[in-house]
Amino acid sequence: MGIVTLVILIFLLPYVWFLWTGISNKTGMMERYRWKKPLATLLLLVIISAALNCFYSNAYQLAFFQNGVELMVGLIVAGAFLVILSIINIIVGIVYKNAPKSFHNPKVAWTVSMFLCATILFFIVWVYPLAEKASYITQLESAIAAANEQQDGEEITVVFMSSEKQCVRRRTENCNSSDYQNAFFVQNNLDETKQVQVQIRALDHEQNELKSVESKIMTLQAGELKLVETEETSDQESIWSRSSFETEVRTASYQSIYRYRDAN
Repeated sequence: MGIVTLVILIFLLPYVWFLWTGISNKTGMMERYRWKKPLATLLLLVIISAALNCFYSNAYQLAFFQNGVELMVGLIVAGAFLVILSIINIIVGIVYKNAPKSFHNPKVAWTVSMFLCATILFFIVWVYPLAEKASYITQLESAIAAANEQQDGEEITVVFMSSEKQCVRRRTENCNSSDYQNAFFVQNNLDETKQVQVQIRALDHEQNELKSVESKIMTLQAGELKLVETEETSDQESIWSRSSFETEVRTASYQSIYRYRDAN
């Protein structure tokens, strides 16, 4: 999750900068509210990220946006926050109706609420998918390099790439209780398209079996490398968010067997 965290932190910088200038202006540390530079920085990041999305789309055939299910989740989450904040603003506005604006300013409260919900939607729909794409591309390139090293005359190569929890913050209760997402890739080293199926036996550090899973039958073109998809792989997630299967303990090593047949 290092790349994902890094991308999110980079996009958070303009928001922190914007917030700091606002606080400095209110406390008298700055005479003017300098919001243009943080906004320009954010716009620059959006332009760069759009260029990266175009590159990922052309070079790796990754969709520019999330799929419909993930987009709907983002809209629901942002909408839920908006409803909750709206209820709070209405109640506070009624209770402190005659309070001075220095204590409660309804206009500022609604502006902050809309800004917060827009930020949540922006990070869910734009920033987090970009971060996951960057992480996926890194894994994919590593898998290609590892597959080329491991071929050794094998018709089919299985590569173990990662076993990690999908958490931005590792030391949290939710992260501790979540399972490890395991990513395996398979490559067809033959000169023609094949239908391939692999069975993977995931092992811990002491070589104890964690899980034995069988992949779906996957069609691989000559030289093609794909993520190993099993019954646990979600079709509703974008390709860069998927994993092969889950384990309660981190996978340290594996054993695999494969079979293949002509795709015709």
